[in-house]
Amino acid sequence: MFFGSLFAVYFYLVGSHGTWPPIPPSSRPEYYVNWWPIPAINTVVLLSSGVTCHFALEALSRDNRRRFFMLQIATILLGFGFELGQLYEFISAFGRGLNLTANTFASAFFTMTGFHGAHVLGGLILLILILYRAARGQFSSRNHVGPAAVTLYWHFVDVVWVFLFGILYLGVTAFR
Repeated sequence: MFFGSLFAVYFYLVGSHGTWPPIPPSSRPEYYVNWWPIPAINTVVLLSSGVTCHFALEALSRDNRRRFFMLQIATILLGFGFELGQLYEFISAFGRGLNLTANTFASAFFTMTGFHGAHVLGGLILLILILYRAARGQFSSRNHVGPAAVTLYWHFVDVVWVFLFGILYLGVTAFR
């Protein structure tokens, strides 16, 4: 519901402005955001982490602990890679003059991607906790509700990003 509210506000802002996103305050010809290369690579990285997360759960449900650990660690590394990519994207955006107070698009962009990044960080903490608990032997093919719930959450984070990428990156660059 939280992200649904953010999307609703974003679409309200789009509909209430004649030009979206608002004209950049600088005379630079580049767009505020561009879907290539970092956001596109980040999308592949995050979606790949969803695949590894899914197969980690499958491995756990089959008591294949070695495969679970490899895939869970891969998921965590990919998640941190996504976060580093987002950090780079934020720093790059600041360098282009896009900051929280530049205009309404900037506020929406940083709010939506920032909250998503916070959810990814929360998911990473949960994934690490699951890895720790699995190392202590607390999960098996018959007992893996916790990992299943965290996997579902991780897929939710993936789906939200697909919408954010489509709206904030592809949507903005396609209509300029």
